[in-house]
Amino acid sequence: MKEPKKKLIHQLKNKFRLVIINDGSFEEKFSYSLTPINVFIGFSSFLVFFTIIIVALIAKTPVREFIPGNENTNSKYELIQLMNRTDSLENALNEKDAYYKNILNILNDQIEITDTNAITLKIK
Repeated sequence: MKEPKKKLIHQLKNKFRLVIINDGSFEEKFSYSLTPINVFIGFSSFLVFFTIIIVALIAKTPVREFIPGNENTNSKYELIQLMNRTDSLENALNEKDAYYKNILNILNDQIEITDTNAITLKIK
């Protein structure tokens, strides 16, 4: 059981050389010594850095409004104001309708006066 662990640790510590060679002249342009542990640490560091950059961009820019559940607080306030305004307009419309119905009833000699608060008064 100990031998496979030694093999894995030994394989992770093996050094490899990354060489970039000019294909036409076989001139060595770049050479770097790597181990699998260094590659793993470098790749992990890149992923963590990239994740931090993406999260920061989403958190600090207007892009976060496109994520469901993260609406702007101003939009919630505006929605409440619009709902209140809609309710008041609906009430005003109902009162106008009752007023015009009363006028129509008076003109047709049907004297039934409906109060704007939905109280009906019948005059005989």
